[in-house]
Amino acid sequence: MSTSNYKSLFKATGLFGMVEALRIFLRIGVNKFASTYLGLAGYGIVGLIENITQLISSLTSFGIQFTGVRAIAAQKNSDEVSLHKTIKFVTLFTIASGTLAAFISVVFAQQISKYAFKTTDYTIWFVILGVYFVCNSYVQGKTIILEGLQEVRKLLLLNVFVNIFGALVIVVCYYYFYLNGIVAAMVVTSALNAFIFWRGTQPYQLIKVTLNKEELQTNLKYFSKSGGLLAINTTIGLACFFLIRMFFKPIDNGHVLGYYHTGNTLMVAYVGIVFIAISKFYFPRLSQTLQQKQKEDGSLLVNNQLELCLLTLMPVLFLLYLIGKSCIELLFSTAFLPVYEILVFGLAAIFIKGINYVVGYMILSHNHIKTYFYINALSDVLNVVLTIAFYRWIGLYGIGLAILVNYSLSALYTLYYVKKSYDFKMNKQVKNLFMGLTFANIVVITAYFKTESLWFYVITFCVFMIALIYSAVKLDTYLFDGKTSKKIRSFFKK
Repeated sequence: MSTSNYKSLFKATGLFGMVEALRIFLRIGVNKFASTYLGLAGYGIVGLIENITQLISSLTSFGIQFTGVRAIAAQKNSDEVSLHKTIKFVTLFTIASGTLAAFISVVFAQQISKYAFKTTDYTIWFVILGVYFVCNSYVQGKTIILEGLQEVRKLLLLNVFVNIFGALVIVVCYYYFYLNGIVAAMVVTSALNAFIFWRGTQPYQLIKVTLNKEELQTNLKYFSKSGGLLAINTTIGLACFFLIRMFFKPIDNGHVLGYYHTGNTLMVAYVGIVFIAISKFYFPRLSQTLQQKQKEDGSLLVNNQLELCLLTLMPVLFLLYLIGKSCIELLFSTAFLPVYEILVFGLAAIFIKGINYVVGYMILSHNHIKTYFYINALSDVLNVVLTIAFYRWIGLYGIGLAILVNYSLSALYTLYYVKKSYDFKMNKQVKNLFMGLTFANIVVITAYFKTESLWFYVITFCVFMIALIYSAVKLDTYLFDGKTSKKIRSFFKK
């Protein structure tokens, strides 16, 4: 079996993983400070503000983060003039989208404040956030270009500086301005990020190109048509999250909203290192492969990324089952311990999300935007219905169960579609790995509900060790030709 895909994918995962680990380490400190200093309800407001800004950005960006990367990656090996014309248009498009987002935030500031907080007292927040949207769009444009060109090291280096300085700004703003520091931190951080990316990308001198009226119209039509549905898609998703947050906001003085935001932080921000590599490296590479009509190479790449994704997630997620409560107490406080109830089913859902994430990019890479839109829109609506229904049924456990059921339904249809449309099939290794993971998750969850606490930890520890050893052996085989395993065996034979 060829291991070139594993090695390049794992290299990207490792590089982005190190930066993401740094971001997580810094985020841990920030979240610990925020949860302690702002309190449970205040920490929930952080998530609400982030949700609103993401909603506005997605509405005005027209999915440029996907279509832009795909277009640049597809043009990477073409003539230089065509590539640079695409890059120039992406730059202009992102600046225009950021300006539009700022306009919406400023003009509708009063209405947003009234709807989100039941008062107009926070109108000034959304007026000030106009600066955030403009700066953020500039950074997004530069990021898209670097991702499309697969300038991995430059992108990583810039992200290191962004994460370090961003964490310092957030802590200072929260400390001096309390709740007002939430918006202050976002604005200052975005301005600082824009400066860092401006300085960091200056050595990349693009050739001077001019886009005539016809080229502008053609590009605008393509990006608007392809990205319009993606923008609506992302907006629907964020709107659904916003509805869930608004449902939880009045419950138990905002505490449930804090639990929900914390659960998402743990499952997405702290466990999502592998997903960062997928979006930053795998997607542009898959787009480039399929653009060159290399169907078999594309199928192999997807299977390799699937297996690598599951192997990487497996030990981390079972470790979280084992030490989740201690992590929550360490990263936040004892007041956040009920969040573990969300993780019981929610962690199992992350495996399914890995499949959706990897396979879903096949649909995007083939530019079948409508199908991608329908799958995700239905999943987002189901997320609201299932989360509210299951929460009313079994409390916080229901939030995690809703995520698991929703991702499972989405995965079934996505796999069916790519098999029918692209003749894609999971290979034997991925199928066996997924079946083993499903069985292990059933064992751990059953042990949680049916056994005493001691037996749950014993069983989970055994599952974690098996997962860790299996992942280590397989990754050693794929990446290092089994040399590490041979050295360990020879050591014990002495």
